[in-house]
Amino acid sequence: MTKKLTVTATGDSLFVAKFPSYYDCQKTELQNFINSHHLKITNLETNLSDFGHFGNAYSGGTWINTKKEYFDDLSSLGFNFYGTANNHCMDYSFYGLLSTINYLDSLNLAHAGTGKDLYDAEKPAILTLNDNKVAIFAVDASCETASMAGYPTKDFEGRPGVNYLRYSTTFSIDNQEMQALKDLAKKTHVNFDKELYVSTGYATPDPDGVFNFGGITFTSNDGVPVTKCNKKDKERLISLIKKAKSECDYVFVLIHCHANDLVNHANPPAFLEEFCKACIDNGVSAIFGGGCHQLRKIEFYKNKPIFYSLGDFIYQGPQVEKLPADFMLKYNADINISAKEALNIRSQNGKIGLHTCIDNYLSVLPSLTFDGENLVEFKLLPIELNFDSKDLLNGLPKIAKETDALKILKVLNDLSTTNSKFKLENGFIVLE
Repeated sequence: MTKKLTVTATGDSLFVAKFPSYYDCQKTELQNFINSHHLKITNLETNLSDFGHFGNAYSGGTWINTKKEYFDDLSSLGFNFYGTANNHCMDYSFYGLLSTINYLDSLNLAHAGTGKDLYDAEKPAILTLNDNKVAIFAVDASCETASMAGYPTKDFEGRPGVNYLRYSTTFSIDNQEMQALKDLAKKTHVNFDKELYVSTGYATPDPDGVFNFGGITFTSNDGVPVTKCNKKDKERLISLIKKAKSECDYVFVLIHCHANDLVNHANPPAFLEEFCKACIDNGVSAIFGGGCHQLRKIEFYKNKPIFYSLGDFIYQGPQVEKLPADFMLKYNADINISAKEALNIRSQNGKIGLHTCIDNYLSVLPSLTFDGENLVEFKLLPIELNFDSKDLLNGLPKIAKETDALKILKVLNDLSTTNSKFKLENGFIVLE
């Protein structure tokens, strides 16, 4: 018989440096909260490879890596599941990804989202908690095509990579605008290669009412969402979720997504809402999003919580120790300058970047209690990532003081739907 299960989860742990000793007091308060739960989830947004491997030709924005000797600082917070599906998992190519997996395995830590092939990357971690069998999936919706894991066949071994969800983007225009685009394409030859590939069978022609202009898709058809899930990816992932639900008491999903609705970065894209609701429809108890570095709305769908983004839990981006030549070349810098110098060039000496906006330093830790299919307790612990600290505390989480807790409350109420308004009560954000 299914028993109660308590769950907490974090946003992204972009963790690259040791915690200073003077962080201990703030850390202890978080440890106590995290360890009061059965399932304790974080998104490990780094590689654990000691800079022993070459940087990939692309990255998630910055090439992120963490020395293994630092990992005890993160694990001391008490997490028993690490999601590894994110846009940084291939920053140090296949070797960096496999190093991370192998290191987590050597510590007997549960993880999901990447693997030596797609079978490995897409499978959930299975934990037994309070006599419940619990499955946790991790999915990346912001990865490069070259990061996608691949299945093995009878002829080839599988490709290491990430468990992925692709999506398409289509912009709606009227018939007059569509004709203007076609005239412009004819004049500029922007679609010459596409037309060549279609004529030789290497690409398919556009459907009626759809026109691809230089790689961007437009439609004059009615009722087409701006973004939608790749059908095959969605079917694959939902099939895995159904199987896990048939074998486990609880199923949870982590989803890493940078995309937005192209109106406001704080708003989730249509495809993410589509996917999350399909997960709930097929037995998932809660979904924990991240990737965009900021809080997004919380929605209760069929009385199950969807956290479209929990923002950041740890953000130590400015403390990256080393960077490959590709980063320096991108900013027209000497390839042998230090990572600190290179990051200063990008941030214009600290004037721009994620670390300059307090919105990236505000988050919550959910505390959820499930009794079978029912969510019986819901509260959020407001946290703040030491935005005003100019030392090594910057980017590390602490329980928010009332002033910051009220800021977080306002953010959530401004973003969330009418069926999920919140209030601050005894240090926690709870439903009104």
